[in-house]
Amino acid sequence: MISLIFESIVGYAFWSLFHALGPMIWFYPLNELDITGYEVFVLVVFTPILWLSGKLADNVLRTKVFQIIAMIVMLAGIVSFQADKTLERLIMLSIGLGAAFLLKSSTWWSKDPFQCKESFWGYTIGYFMLLSSRIWYKSITPMWNDKYSNKFISTVFSMIVIAKMLSYLKHMKPVQKVINLRGSSTKPKEVSRNRSSVLCSVAYGCMCFLMHTFLGEVSVLSRYTVTGIDVLSPAPNPWGGCVLLAALFGFILSLYSTLPSNRLWLVSGVLSSMGLMFLQSWYAFASGLFFVVYLMSVWPTVAENAINCRNPGKCLFWANLVYLLGVFGMVWCTAYNFVPFGGELARERTYILILLASSVVSLSLMKSYQVTVPIRIKLSLPPSYTQQVTPTVQPANSEQDTLVKKAIFFIVLLGLVGFNFRDRQIPKPDINPETQQRGQFSALIWTFHFGYDNQGWPSLERAAQVLNDTGADVITLLESDASKPYLGNNDIAMWLGERLGMYVDFGPSTRDHTWGTMLLSKYPIVKSEHHLLPSPEGELAPAISATINMTGNLVNFVVTHMGNDRDNLDRKLQAQRLAELADQSEHPVVFLGYVTSAPGSRDYNHLLKKGRLRDIDSTDRGRWCEYIMYRDLKRLGYARISHSGLSDTELQMAKWEFYGDGPKVDNNQIVLPSEKVPDSVQFNKVFGERYDGHWSGRSHHFHMDTPKYFKAT
Repeated sequence: MISLIFESIVGYAFWSLFHALGPMIWFYPLNELDITGYEVFVLVVFTPILWLSGKLADNVLRTKVFQIIAMIVMLAGIVSFQADKTLERLIMLSIGLGAAFLLKSSTWWSKDPFQCKESFWGYTIGYFMLLSSRIWYKSITPMWNDKYSNKFISTVFSMIVIAKMLSYLKHMKPVQKVINLRGSSTKPKEVSRNRSSVLCSVAYGCMCFLMHTFLGEVSVLSRYTVTGIDVLSPAPNPWGGCVLLAALFGFILSLYSTLPSNRLWLVSGVLSSMGLMFLQSWYAFASGLFFVVYLMSVWPTVAENAINCRNPGKCLFWANLVYLLGVFGMVWCTAYNFVPFGGELARERTYILILLASSVVSLSLMKSYQVTVPIRIKLSLPPSYTQQVTPTVQPANSEQDTLVKKAIFFIVLLGLVGFNFRDRQIPKPDINPETQQRGQFSALIWTFHFGYDNQGWPSLERAAQVLNDTGADVITLLESDASKPYLGNNDIAMWLGERLGMYVDFGPSTRDHTWGTMLLSKYPIVKSEHHLLPSPEGELAPAISATINMTGNLVNFVVTHMGNDRDNLDRKLQAQRLAELADQSEHPVVFLGYVTSAPGSRDYNHLLKKGRLRDIDSTDRGRWCEYIMYRDLKRLGYARISHSGLSDTELQMAKWEFYGDGPKVDNNQIVLPSEKVPDSVQFNKVFGERYDGHWSGRSHHFHMDTPKYFKAT
């Protein structure tokens, strides 16, 4: 039992390190919008090629001493979160992950069949631990959430390393035994693997890619299938619990020995992946749940086929190469405008990657293989199986199998409890009663950088504090879809919604290949529609049009991230579509957009004229990307707040009030903050006083000649 617990924690650490490499490398091209060279760090996943050295590998890499050394080096990867500089963290993480792969190959391909089986199921339990723990941390991997959690996990892992060292030095580890049919005990014999199959290796790589993409976190399926508020979609809380239960059900089905080779089941798995990619809303979510069941049901068999390959170096080389091709393929499908060999061949073709990967997994299982090291847990062993496959040693450790099943059931239950715990922690919307009574509200726009600051560290908690300090009633965050595997599978919308106690609308869906748009509101979102703006040349541009009930007053919000400034046709067509959305509104309108044009430009003017909008401050000529526009509202104030390194873009905020029964005359005169302004209108003094020019200090501060207030002429 103790050794299984140790292996589970090692597995938990492995998956945490494995999933962290992509976001760390992504930080560099994200800042440069180009290939930077740091992508070469992905080569650490190929450390198992050391097994190709032959006898040296057998004499060194399989020893207990090496396994302990590898765990110590893994610890460097875990504590990389404590590093001061981004590059230091990337180097430490890469070294730790390289050691983790060597440790995994040493234990999974051990000559002791008991260690093989125990290690595999320890890593599988570790994967369920990762899923459940991320529920408690609102989708964030605990190891990378904050330094206190990282220190705790580092301490636990250090204790395991010490325990293993003491066990080895004192020879305290008991000899594992096999009980034969006559009841006598013998020492386990070493096994040899004679099979070499590229198909099994490639299938294992496809499996890792699919699990990371769709089962890296339980909220991912919800973000793949979201369609808008008016068309009810499965929210990540609580419907993410169904994803965890689907994984558990898949594990249960894996216990049936013949299911993974059933051709109808294998074909159904491939079809369900396409249902997830092409069906709408609940139908897509149901297909996704079936696909998760399928993945977990075949996971032990796919891994067993890989483990029975002769050389772990060759097996993991092909597997990790295919995994990397899948992840890089997802980057190319979305960021094709910024990567080499992009263009029409790559744009928005994620479904092809998913179809190929799921098909390879199913094809590999349609063929029967000789199994000399069985690791699957089975409810019963059919006679046909025992006649066809005669392993050197049959590790029928029923007690260990029972422990594995109990552990997975308990971990899943613990994860489901996490949803209830989180619901109890959600605060109520912090609505200012004075502004509510006066019919006033505020809105904010910010390009969020996927929840990572300018140094590559998670910024969610710091960002939440800043957003809370602004007191904004409605917030739109652009570049906010981090559900992709190379961005951490993080659900930023859910995290901030629960942290700030606000209603959330996220869209378009992750499968639509945009960088994401999010709308947070203290007031109920009555309905919303997600839009993919015309983008014939560049990346797809997202937009949300939503109606929010401001205590009886309906306001339409149009929020967007338009295309790159070099895609002239795209921006022209997008501005036309956005102007249509604003013009068609029957209620007051607020436009919060990343327009990638200067004030007075073609697209800027088109939005104002055809959308019948007003600029919040037409005298501010120092803007380029973010704009706030409106219609049928009386403006009260406008502010620009420095990003302080949390993003590459400032925060912009505005305040309005509804027209009463009198004439609809806007406030056209700018008022300096030194003049008398009602307290309900003023922005939070925590951001300092009015500041002329760009604020370059470390704190968040008003800048660019703001805040400004407005009154009637």
